[in-house]
Amino acid sequence: MKSPVSVLRCAVVVANLACGVLSGSFHGPLAMTAQAGESTRMVELSDQNSSYEGKLIAKTPSHVCIMDRFGLMTALEVKNLKSFKVVAGSYSPVSSIGLQQSLKKELPPGYEIAASAHYVVMGRKGKADDYAKLFEEVFRQVDTFFSVRGFDTHPPQMPMVAFVFGTQAEFKAYCEAQNDQTMIKMRGYYSSKTNRVAMYEDPNQVIKVTARVSEEERELQTSENLFASVTGQTADVIIHEGTHQVGFNVGIHSRLGTTPRWVVEGLATVLEPPGIRSRGKAGKDKINAERLSWFQEDYSQRRKSGDLAKVIASDDFFGSQSLDAYSLAWSLTYFLTDNPARAGKFAKYLKKVADRNPLHVYSAKERLGDFQEIFGDISRVEVELVRSIERLQVD
Repeated sequence: MKSPVSVLRCAVVVANLACGVLSGSFHGPLAMTAQAGESTRMVELSDQNSSYEGKLIAKTPSHVCIMDRFGLMTALEVKNLKSFKVVAGSYSPVSSIGLQQSLKKELPPGYEIAASAHYVVMGRKGKADDYAKLFEEVFRQVDTFFSVRGFDTHPPQMPMVAFVFGTQAEFKAYCEAQNDQTMIKMRGYYSSKTNRVAMYEDPNQVIKVTARVSEEERELQTSENLFASVTGQTADVIIHEGTHQVGFNVGIHSRLGTTPRWVVEGLATVLEPPGIRSRGKAGKDKINAERLSWFQEDYSQRRKSGDLAKVIASDDFFGSQSLDAYSLAWSLTYFLTDNPARAGKFAKYLKKVADRNPLHVYSAKERLGDFQEIFGDISRVEVELVRSIERLQVD
């Protein structure tokens, strides 16, 4: 039996910025920033260390959160702010060309920048364009998955960025520079703070996705054909972390607020199998064999009634029983998206979570209440879920 080792090679960072867990309004010298419409303007804030330009996306009596034109979110303490001014009437995200020019100034030796419709990707010379094609295909497949199930989405506000390092050492240095120390042991991760994917290549991989095809040919091209050109774990990380990034950029998840981790990881693991991202595939090809195997053969030995309520009410289950939590998140998300009627309810649930005030702490009681408001009694859902997953087969 295969264990879900991909849990250990990639991760999502849902940045717990101070501005994402506070609520209130400004007082004192920065009271002017609480005026209506301020969140759509370009402003400049300064403290004792630096100046920050962007739009205000959250403000409280003690903190302000600003997002710059490149999508970077920064939380600042109000007491340390020295100045505030409006620099433009409307927020203007960076263009693809502007982003490419900015990143080229930081390129390590031997690397290049490539762009696609929705991405700007950094990779080793001769490979960046191929990686951009792969990320673009992930976007197309994931966005289609969301659309056909009626999920409420919108186009990305700005180009998405991915760094594909050639070695683990370079990836480690990047994590240290970003102060993402916990990610060093991962194969890659998505950060909601920077809105970027960072990863490194599988040293045993081979990549060649240079063929250019017509739109008609691309529609006929399956994900197996496209991703077969990338061997090893590199494609797995691109798919998993790319799914996270798409979800946070098209409105499925909130970068500022707290999206339950089972939702974030559940969607990413559901979309790992190529069959679910391709048309005309049989049911068994849409199943994540690793997650199913773990659920049926390992987790089933420890599973207790009420586990579903735990993973919905709190993210703690991912810390105490990580592999069990990932398999349960996959199982629930597959259960909710594989059936059209349940998928419709799931779309309503995602919208309800996304529409929450991101400054309010999402308590366990509220998380359970929102789930049961859409899907009904959690105990009944758990019984139906377990019965459904126990019947699944991939052989």
